[in-house]
Amino acid sequence: MTARDMTSRPAPSLGRAGGRAGALAALLALFLDLLWRATIAPAGVASIPDTVVAAASRLTPLALFGWATENFNSAAKDTLWAIVLIGIVLVGYWAGQGAGALAGSGTLGQATRARAIAAAIMGGVLFLFMTVVVFPLAREGLFGAGSAYQAPLLLQAILFAGGWAIAWSAFAPASAVAAPAPALVAGEQVSRRAALGTAAGAALAAGTAFLGWRLTRSPGRGNIAAEQQAAADIAARARLGRPTGESHFAARAATPEAAAAGGETIFQKLEAEGELTPVITSVADFYHVSKNISDPVVDGSSWQLTIDGLVGKPLTLTYDDLMARKSVRNITTLSCISNELNGDLAGTAEWSGIPLRELLEEARIDPSTVDVVFHAADGYDDSIPFATAMDPNTLLVTGMNGQPLPPDHGFPARIIVPPIYGMKNVKWVQKIEPVNQNYMGYWQTRGWSDIALYQIWGRIDIPASGEQLSPGPAVIAGVAAAGNRGILRVEISLDEGQSWADAELEPSINPNFTWVRWAYSFDATPGVYKMLMRATDGQGNVAPSEDNPPLPNGATGWPARTIRVA
Repeated sequence: MTARDMTSRPAPSLGRAGGRAGALAALLALFLDLLWRATIAPAGVASIPDTVVAAASRLTPLALFGWATENFNSAAKDTLWAIVLIGIVLVGYWAGQGAGALAGSGTLGQATRARAIAAAIMGGVLFLFMTVVVFPLAREGLFGAGSAYQAPLLLQAILFAGGWAIAWSAFAPASAVAAPAPALVAGEQVSRRAALGTAAGAALAAGTAFLGWRLTRSPGRGNIAAEQQAAADIAARARLGRPTGESHFAARAATPEAAAAGGETIFQKLEAEGELTPVITSVADFYHVSKNISDPVVDGSSWQLTIDGLVGKPLTLTYDDLMARKSVRNITTLSCISNELNGDLAGTAEWSGIPLRELLEEARIDPSTVDVVFHAADGYDDSIPFATAMDPNTLLVTGMNGQPLPPDHGFPARIIVPPIYGMKNVKWVQKIEPVNQNYMGYWQTRGWSDIALYQIWGRIDIPASGEQLSPGPAVIAGVAAAGNRGILRVEISLDEGQSWADAELEPSINPNFTWVRWAYSFDATPGVYKMLMRATDGQGNVAPSEDNPPLPNGATGWPARTIRVA
């Protein structure tokens, strides 16, 4: 190699190298933002990627969102989270390319000054993109003006964009206008810089991946076996407290033997064999759905609940204030509006808390109120009608199955509204606000039902679809529910609806608020059975036969199974 070769080799493109520096800068800013979110961030304040996820979720077609929630739930969230983290790094890469092109254009002065100005310009672009595009899409408002956490959101955006700009200035290579160095020295510097950049990128990527994974994990649970035993104990206690005499919800015991035994023998047998859904769902097994990648973990010692708006006497209550009040218990079934027929996004628990009506009356709620709005610590909001809020069965709850609410089920307090799907049973409540208008909440602005009354829903637990049975005595069993309307009747067809027979119903553990377990015994002969199940609620309404997806009003139809008897 000649001396001329060593001194005339062109400098690398600052645009391409700037992209690599931009990706590295984005990784650093992302790592620091996630570290803040995982350590010292106030409960409910979303990180930058959390906000991007919220925006992406609201851009996702509703049918796709509902399908992914029902079928993949946490896996769908984890996938979106990973895509967003990678996407932020790619945006940093493209911003770095833009800054590199600006710095290398020769219009911004000498190399160091050009890099600083180019970084500042692209940092400003990133800031505006976050605050003018992403924030409104995430329902946080322009520059976060629609959020209760506007200040920390804006500060995050400033620090993220500013941190990216400073990091890019440090990571970007010198401009091509710099005096060329001998090839050997330049080559050693480039190799050294590339090696350091690669090592730093790998470390930041690993740290970001770890923090991202950590934020998606729910807080650790207690003893699962103990939680399941607690659920069984609650069920046993509730049975003992059930009034004697047959209610109309238990009137379809299929055999005299079953009736004489209280209609429960077959259900106890199936449950003992692990074939049937428990009456009470343990906390460990209770479904969990939320809009968040990382749910808030609220500090009960500093948490406060405020009640204001259309009230004559605004209230502020601490967690200790709530716990000092006399509480009530109610066993109810809760289901997600995304739950499909035969789906598992439903559970039954004993909730303990205070009738919401008592608090609203104490606050002297204005009778002109139309809706009562609940604001949550994670920025979520939803509403229920005034009459529903004043129903004595609508509770502000602090306990679940005899223990404080777990973090992922709404600690310190949540709302339980028996006739309405889970999306309106708001978790992590921190503000209750009566308003004089029909308030459209987080999901209603995306097209989900505002009324959200439970459809008649059912599930066939056994046999599984496609299962092959042996000839002889066989049982079909499952659960059915209809919000606070109870279940009057369950019918089974083994021939795709040509004929129907009544299933045996287990008495509801809390009529009309919980699901009812049902079972149908038959003599299985060889052949293919196309089974259907239809339920009638306590008001005499038969489940509609039309198969409708969860969006927008909840799934309808008759649960089906196809089995073969060999």
